[in-house]
Amino acid sequence: MAYLVQVALGPVQDFIYTARRSRDLYAGSRLLSEAAGAAAAFLAGELGYENLIFPAPNNAEHFRQLSQSGIPNVVLAWAPGKPDCRALAAGALEAAKKCVLEKGREVLGEYQALIDWSNAEKQLADMLEAYWACVPFEGEQDYAQARNRIVSVIAARKNTRDFAPVSWGSSLPKSSLDGARETVIAGVSESWKRRVGIRAGEELSGVDLVKRLWPGRAFLSTSHVAALPYLEGLEKQGKTQALQFYLERLADLVGEGAREEWAHPVVRDTILRDFDPRLLFVGRLDEFFEGPSPNLEAARSVCGEMYRELGEPVPYYALLHADGDRMGETIDHQSQQGVKGHRRLSNQLALGFAGKVQRIVENHQGCLVFSGGDDVLALLPLHRALPCAKALAQTFREAMKGFGKTQDPTLSVGLAIVHHLEPLQDALELVRRTEKLAKEGPRGTPPEQKRNALAIAYSPRSGSERMVRGRWDEAPSLTQRLYRYQDLFRLEQLPAKAAHELKTLLDELGEVEGMEQALVLEAKRILKRKELKPGYLQELDVLKAPADVARLADELIIAKVLARAYEQAQVPLEDLEVYRAH
Repeated sequence: MAYLVQVALGPVQDFIYTARRSRDLYAGSRLLSEAAGAAAAFLAGELGYENLIFPAPNNAEHFRQLSQSGIPNVVLAWAPGKPDCRALAAGALEAAKKCVLEKGREVLGEYQALIDWSNAEKQLADMLEAYWACVPFEGEQDYAQARNRIVSVIAARKNTRDFAPVSWGSSLPKSSLDGARETVIAGVSESWKRRVGIRAGEELSGVDLVKRLWPGRAFLSTSHVAALPYLEGLEKQGKTQALQFYLERLADLVGEGAREEWAHPVVRDTILRDFDPRLLFVGRLDEFFEGPSPNLEAARSVCGEMYRELGEPVPYYALLHADGDRMGETIDHQSQQGVKGHRRLSNQLALGFAGKVQRIVENHQGCLVFSGGDDVLALLPLHRALPCAKALAQTFREAMKGFGKTQDPTLSVGLAIVHHLEPLQDALELVRRTEKLAKEGPRGTPPEQKRNALAIAYSPRSGSERMVRGRWDEAPSLTQRLYRYQDLFRLEQLPAKAAHELKTLLDELGEVEGMEQALVLEAKRILKRKELKPGYLQELDVLKAPADVARLADELIIAKVLARAYEQAQVPLEDLEVYRAH
C-alpha cells in the first residue's frame, strides 16, 4: 500500500498581489515560495527526493536551482509502505510556518524595540493558511484516480477550514496594504518610516512590514525598469559620464536617501548601481523631502538641465504575466501513466522551463517576481518586453513537447504597459485581465482560436486603455507587427496622429449601418496621406472590415509608445535580426 500526501499553502494571489511597491510584490512571492520550499524539503528528507512528485527535483542540487526561481505552493509526494501521513503532513506544515517566523525575525529583528514586536510575531505565526490530505492507492494503475481523489479532498478541506479567533486583534488602525491585520508601527517616527521606505501616513502589519523591509537590494523598482531604455541609449551614445555628473549633483542636493547600492544583476554593472532611480524622474524628487525646500527646487532645476542635454526617460514599463494552457488536461494524461509519468512531467516543467525563466527574464533586462511551475510574473523594460514574451513561450513549448494527449501545452502571455507611478495593485489587476484575454480571446472567439496567444494592454497616464491580442502561430505575429509599426513611426513613414484619427473615424462611423465600406476606404485614405514607399503601404494594406481598422488603430497606439522606448534605447532601425527576435 502507498499513499499520496499533498500539502497546500495559502493565501497565494491575494497575499502576493497585496503590494504597493515592487519590493512588496517580490517579497510576498519569495516568502510564500520559501515556506513551500521548507515543506517540500521536509518531505524530501523523510521520503527522498525521488518520491517528490510536484515539484520533482532529481536531487538536492536540482532542488536548490528550483528554489531560486520559486517553489509552487502545492507540494505532492508519494509515500510508499505504511507511513504516518498525519505526522508527515504536520511536519511539513510546521516547517513552512517555522520558515515564515524565522524570516520575520531575521528581517525585523533589529527593529524590535521600535515596533510592536509581540503582535508582529503573532501575525507572522498566523499568516499561512495550511491544508493537507492523504489518500491510499494500490499501484501505478490506480494513480490517476488517487490523484483526482486527493484534489477533491483538499478542495473539501479548504471549504471546511477552521476559523480560529485571532490572538493579535486590537483597536489600532489596519494595515494600509491588506486592511486585515492591525498596524505594528503606530507611533513610529515619520523620519524612520521615510528612511526605510514607508510612506507618510502608511500603516503596516507585521507581515506587510516584512515585505517592505525585505533584506538587500536584489529587486528592481518600477522606476528602475522604466529607466533602462534611457540608460542603454545613453551608454551607446557615450553619454554615461554626463549622466553621472547630473546624478551626483542631484544626490548632493537630495541627501543620504539618494545613494543606494543595488545588487540586482541588471543594474549592478550600470551607473544606477549606486543611485536611487527616482533621481531620474522629476515627479519623484519630492519623495525625498518632508515639505517645500530650497534643495527640492534646486534639484528640479538640475533635472531640467539633465533633460535638456540628455533627454527625458520614457516613464513606462511592462508587467508580464504568463500561464500554461491545457495543463490540467496534460497532468491528467500523464497521471494515467502512473507516478513516474506525473513526476516526469513535473521534472520537465521545473527544469525545462521554470528553472530557465530567471535567466531568460534577466537576459532581457527584466526582473523576475516568481516562476512557479507554469506561472510567471516579471517586470520588463519596454524595448525588451516583446522578445522576452516570445522567448518564454518558445521555451515552454519546447519543454512540454510530447506531453499532451491530443495537443501539447502552450503558454499564454499578458503584457501590461503601465506608467511607473501607476499604483501597483492597479497594474497587477490589469495584467491579470490581459493574461485572461490572451487565453480566452474576445467574446465569441471559437475554441480552436483560444490560448497560445499574447495579449498586450496599454494604460496611458491620461486617456483610454487599449488592448490587442494575437496568437503565437499567426504570421506575421503580433510582436512582429508591433515591431514593424514602431519602425515605421521612427522612420516617419506613418502619420503621427494616424492611430487617433482612425479611432475618431470608428467613433463616428463604426456603429452606422451600411457605412462599413466607406469606413474602410476612409481609413486607407488616412494611411495614404503621407507619401509612403510602396512596400510600406503594402504592409499596411490589411483593412477589409471595420474590425481590421479597430485592430490596426489599437496596435498603432501601442506601437507608438514602444517606438519612444526603442528610439531611446537606440535599437537599430529595420534590422532583420531584431525583427525575427520579435
